[in-house]
Amino acid sequence: MEIERSGQHELSAEEQAHLKKLRQLVESALADGKFSEAELQSVRAMIHADNQVTPEELRTIRSTVREMLGDAALEYDWS
Repeated sequence: MEIERSGQHELSAEEQAHLKKLRQLVESALADGKFSEAELQSVRAMIHADNQVTPEELRTIRSTVREMLGDAALEYDWS
């Protein structure tokens, strides 16, 4: 059984480029295994730039974090 979202569509080249940049930003932020407050704000700014957060953006963030950290817990560094 396939489940489809009613708004599901092929991603445009622009959307794909945006997701690639988002992935690179998250990878860079997690290079030390932690999210700093500034890094988190950068990710938030990128996904809110067009005043909407898409499921694709959330999936990209989640999958990148899992690929980078595996089962380890995400740590935050607010110092």
